[in-house]
Amino acid sequence: MRILLIGGGHTHVVALRHLARKPQAGLDLHLVSPDSTTSYSGLLPGHVAGHWPRNALEIPLEPLCKAAGATFHIAKATHLDPSKREAIFSDGRQFGFDHASLDIGAIAAIDAPESLKARGVPVKPLGIFADRWMEFVADVRSQTRPPHVAIVGAGTAGIELALSMKYHLDNIAAVQSVCVSLLERSDCILPGASDSLRRQLARALAKAGIVIKTSASVTDATDDTLLLNSGETVPSRFTVLASGARPYPWLAETGLETHVGFIVVDETLRSVSHPAIFACGDTAHLGFAPKPKAGVYAVRQGPVLAEQIIRLIKGEALTTYRPQLDYLKLVSLGHRRALAEKWGLTLNLPGLWSLKRHIDLKFMEN
Repeated sequence: MRILLIGGGHTHVVALRHLARKPQAGLDLHLVSPDSTTSYSGLLPGHVAGHWPRNALEIPLEPLCKAAGATFHIAKATHLDPSKREAIFSDGRQFGFDHASLDIGAIAAIDAPESLKARGVPVKPLGIFADRWMEFVADVRSQTRPPHVAIVGAGTAGIELALSMKYHLDNIAAVQSVCVSLLERSDCILPGASDSLRRQLARALAKAGIVIKTSASVTDATDDTLLLNSGETVPSRFTVLASGARPYPWLAETGLETHVGFIVVDETLRSVSHPAIFACGDTAHLGFAPKPKAGVYAVRQGPVLAEQIIRLIKGEALTTYRPQLDYLKLVSLGHRRALAEKWGLTLNLPGLWSLKRHIDLKFMEN
């Protein structure tokens, strides 16, 4: 049975690890990804803060494929025909399969003027963002760019990045004035989060000296400043776009049933319209139990997808995926501290950063 994994997202990485431990006769497994590595989101705040080098984020895909007995193709999937069970790669190859799984992540949701789109750096894809951040850090060190940063979007990701960036810039820009601004369209940071988490993170942002502007949207951008709807200007020589996720546009051309562009799947992670296709991670919309886009769901789907592949090979009924109702959120505060939140309860304890580090590094070691 020929199975094609499209994309090197967290679910596919974990699934490959499981399949490496359970080799299956009769499985012709393939992974296609435009890059030889994939970036782990859990370590991104620590890298931005200067705790981890750039290569610490990267998971090499070819060794994973080799361990799982899979063939690795460095290319981008540009089209998928679920009825013909055929994918087209960026190098022009047509690739037939029996089943396919999509885990290509998402791209930044940029609802902004063209000037901001041209100058802003989307958080996703993570690898490109990390490279751009390192270029900016090098410019700040050489004093060719001032340490002025603005983050558009005050969700958890935007807040973690703001705190991490402020910490790193404070440590390298001794003779320059650091300015980090956090911009949010809603009337509060962390819209939809628990009040306790919002209060704790607002306190951390204030302590770090980060400028917070709510009910704020960018109307224009130059190389040096952002103009807000209020008429205020915010200095920025590195503008981060952390305002949510959107699907890759080509998914809409596949004929798969989608929800706001993401592939709708059932409890088995299969497309509700084309059962030969699975979708996971940020690429999927859990039609049976909608959840926010979060890496923890993608990671937990990995063993499920591996089990589905094994059951397909054996001709057995598929298992079901039950996403957790809530999960432990560990939010980095830039310096070696973290907050923990679950079930509306937020804790700020000295050992939480070490716990986050342990979880993230263990994921990479495995």
